[in-house]
Amino acid sequence: MSIPKQDHQASFFDATFLAQDLFGPRDRYEIFRQKVLPALQDIRENLCLLYCLDNGRRGIEPVVMAGVTLLQFMETVPDRKAAENVRLHLGWKHALNLKINDPGFHPTSLVTFRGRLVDEKDGRLIFDGILQALHAAGLVKRKGKQRLDSTHIIGAVAKMGRLEVARETVRLFLETVKRMDLQGMFSDWAIFHERYIDSDIAWHKISQGQINTKYQQAGCDMLALIKWMSEHRSLAEHDQALLLQRVFLEQYELSAQGIARRKHEGAGVVKNPHDPEVKWSTKDPTHKTG
Repeated sequence: MSIPKQDHQASFFDATFLAQDLFGPRDRYEIFRQKVLPALQDIRENLCLLYCLDNGRRGIEPVVMAGVTLLQFMETVPDRKAAENVRLHLGWKHALNLKINDPGFHPTSLVTFRGRLVDEKDGRLIFDGILQALHAAGLVKRKGKQRLDSTHIIGAVAKMGRLEVARETVRLFLETVKRMDLQGMFSDWAIFHERYIDSDIAWHKISQGQINTKYQQAGCDMLALIKWMSEHRSLAEHDQALLLQRVFLEQYELSAQGIARRKHEGAGVVKNPHDPEVKWSTKDPTHKTG
């Protein structure tokens, strides 16, 4: 994985140059750019050590990836929305000092980056110091005496990612049911349609407890759909039906007490329901996407 060279030359296309009057000194994105981004730049060399440097594939700037991960935690944003924000959100572009036309990256690249931080002890230690700067800048708050560390943040962001995968898999399956005109055969269609097609999660308002509840709900709904589609052979053999079963087995386990979240994801799990065959490993940092 080759590390991209940093371009320190200012440009007329920088979000900061084009929108410098939009962000006052107390704006959270301006504070991030002034306080947190320089701290990330200071540890860039250490972040680069988390990459496999003998691989010719071009990597994504680690300072940007670290910054996005922090912004995700600050604003309770899952991977797909975070990647969209890098492309379209002026505040995020300003905070990360990106060009206005920066194309961003694929959401699974964030999974890859978190994997590097988790797999490498040094990665967690490197990140822990930055989190204290984030707290000192007043951008995140501790809950009581809870220590703010990389394990807490990476775990919280990963939970959002797993919920997003589960919900999007259900949504794609329901869209298939609709295209096949089978919705009339599913008694709970209206409930599921409202829950997964008509509605979206207000991520900026959701708590970790609500994320856990919605994740459990998605598992119960997936199991209900799997049982229902077994009665309809034409649907059960569809790619989206097979994907639904695969994601359910990857994310949940059945016990005498019912459905439970798998504590650990295995290698090769689906991280993008729109492209389920993209490979991702939880162990080998030299063979990850992004």
